[in-house]
Amino acid sequence: MLAHYEAGNPSNPMVAFVHGVCDVGAQWAELMQHLADRYFLIAFDSLGHGLSERYTQEDLASPADAAMAALAEALEYQEKLHGKRAAVIAHSMGAAISSKLAVHRPELFTGLILEDPAWLNDQQRAGYLNRSAEQVELSNMWRNDPVENLRNNTLERPHWSSTSHTAWAYGKTLVDPNLIATGVVSFPDAWEDVAAAITVPTVVITSNTDRVLVGEAGAAAIAQLANPVLSVEMIPDAGHGVRLDAPESFYAIVDRQLQYLFAAQSGR
Repeated sequence: MLAHYEAGNPSNPMVAFVHGVCDVGAQWAELMQHLADRYFLIAFDSLGHGLSERYTQEDLASPADAAMAALAEALEYQEKLHGKRAAVIAHSMGAAISSKLAVHRPELFTGLILEDPAWLNDQQRAGYLNRSAEQVELSNMWRNDPVENLRNNTLERPHWSSTSHTAWAYGKTLVDPNLIATGVVSFPDAWEDVAAAITVPTVVITSNTDRVLVGEAGAAAIAQLANPVLSVEMIPDAGHGVRLDAPESFYAIVDRQLQYLFAAQSGR
């Protein structure tokens, strides 16, 4: 079972959070603080991250499938425990895994809010695979000297809050290096096929810069799919961590979408 963090009143509508590769559930702390008076919140440490179990050798043959199975188990458990489905907010690899799970198990989701999902084209996928050895070396450096890692990130991203910096550095020390060595950060399917098959209300939040995965080209491709439950929100001048670069704009979209999802669920 995945480790998780909770906030808010369990009698409120339930929102779950799924982070990206090399992160932890604590990375959502500030958004959770923003939402805690209205929702019951659960932030997972994904498989191979944080305090959750590491990948087995069998898991590593298909890391995305293993992560998806672990997430399904966690969502099933929380639904059974609390008697309600979650709306899921997810980032990067977590967003990719959540979207594919929603295709296969839509009954687990009230809806999806996907922050720059790792819906990769062939060039992006090859880039992650080709950089896997470099990323393992970088991961070892992060783990061996987290203080220096935190200092460098603070200098590189001065606009982030201290909470975000701390959670970022914490996550880097607790990621399974065997996962990093695979170079896998998404499912192997064509992302367009997954996006076209989504049947739960879903919004993708991305930006117009070259520091994101979806971006304007991905947004145009999503529009061409003409999936009526799938939409895109574009926040200008942000990087892959859209909510960290533009929190006010990101939170406004989240507030609006959660209100819509739970109003639709209750029939209002």
